Amino acid sequence: MNKCKHCKEEFDLCDKPSGWMANHSRWCKENPKRTEYKNGSLKAVAAMNLAKKESGITNQYDKAKSEGKQIVSPLINNNYWKGRKHTEKSKQLMKEKALSSPHRRLRRGIIEYNGIMLDSSWELELAKRLDECNITWLRPSPLPWIDKDGITHNYFPDFYLPEYNLYLDPKNPQAIKVQNEKLKCLLNQYDNIVILNSLESCKNYNISNK
Repeated sequence: MNKCKHCKEEFDLCDKPSGWMANHSRWCKENPKRTEYKNGSLKAVAAMNLAKKESGITNQYDKAKSEGKQIVSPLINNNYWKGRKHTEKSKQLMKEKALSSPHRRLRRGIIEYNGIMLDSSWELELAKRLDECNITWLRPSPLPWIDKDGITHNYFPDFYLPEYNLYLDPKNPQAIKVQNEKLKCLLNQYDNIVILNSLESCKNYNISNK
């Protein structure tokens, strides 16, 4: 979970696009600089339009419009991609590339702890708890898993305890609900993965409970 420093509201960024949290914080109604940002944005747009008008430099679309022409770009034509799909070959190439990647998805708002990048305050509390208990941990490589349709994916656990051959993964209840089918398959295929479903379970983790 990520917390806004202004309104203190917590957000799950699992299904949010990159930069969502930074954008929320910038325009949060409790941000004392919100009015300043708004006025600055309006001034910037006005200055840009004035400069464009005075210089006479326009993009190809403005130029075409001023000359009475029309340009239809595939990037802005809503019908361009209608009915178009990736070929099976391109799908396979994208899948192979994703599976071969050892890198986990990073999100904005990551937390650095002793030189290691963590994705949430839950992970931070668990990392501190493991260090407090003198338990060695690391960020593991992805684990392959197979979904109910027989398709192979990569799973990125948050922590691996090499001395116990155990994976730990903090997940809030909403994420568990959304990933229910995935977790069922995953836990059936691996018996050494533990899902921690609350902040308290991260703060008070006990290896004896597994």
